This record gives sequence, C-alpha cells and structure tokens, in this order.
Amino acid sequence: MKGLSPLIASVLLIAFTVSIAMIIMGWLSTFARTTTTNISTKAETALGCSDASITIDHIYVSGTDAVIVVKNTGFVDLNVSGMIVNTTGGICSTTAATSVPKGGTKALSLSGCQGIGSNCAGFSRAIVTTNCGGVSDEVTSRAYVTCS
Repeated sequence: MKGLSPLIASVLLIAFTVSIAMIIMGWLSTFARTTTTNISTKAETALGCSDASITIDHIYVSGTDAVIVVKNTGFVDLNVSGMIVNTTGGICSTTAATSVPKGGTKALSLSGCQGIGSNCAGFSRAIVTTNCGGVSDEVTSRAYVTCS
C-alpha cells in the first residue's frame, strides 16, 4: 500500500493552513468594521445629545385633560414625551413622542388625568423625557401649573 508523497502532503497542509487563515482574516475584518461603525454611531449620538436640553415652561390642566408646554433650549432637535403624576400615584401621559425643533416650543397633550382637581391640590409632578438619554425635566412646584 502506497501513501501520499511528502511533497503532496506538504502542499495540501500549506493550502489548508492558508485557507483557514483567509477565513479567520475575513471574519476579523468584518468584525472590526462592524464594531467601528457601531462605536462611531454611538459616539455621534452621544456628542449630539451633549448639546441637548429641554425645559417645562408651564402646565395647564382642565378636567381630565392636560397640556405640558415644553421648550427645547438646546441645539439639537428632540423627540419629547411627557407625563403627570398625581398625589395618589395616578399617571397620565402622552400617547406618542412629539418632535420639538431646537429653540422651539411645543404643547404635549395628555388625557385621562384623574385626581388633580380644579385647584391643583392633587398635582404631584410633571416629567418630560427625550430621545437623548439623561436629557429630561421635572417640575414639582404648583407655581408652574394652572388648573381649571
């Protein structure tokens, strides 16, 4: 019985090693490219959000409906959501985020606000959040609230 010649065995071993090395290099290249893209995207978002700011100007409550007037005081367009919490823990919130351009003011409409009352005695707090993590505002003072 005759086996492979040493020359053919060496060529096959080298070819196998080179093909495995090419597969690993291709995978590493794709992994590095994907990771770099993800990090760049997150860095751009974080840098963009570093110039973001939102404030609650005023809150109007009428019956079970409420409006939170917000102002984008930053330099980035934001998507804003809001909620009002009453003293018994009841919550009413926006159904969808509202786009507020930089420097702009918008009214966020809320419905189903129970337990606040016409004299605002049940008001506990109003909170607005944005699509930029950590960029939000909260009001606990009734001085910002008009109830009717």
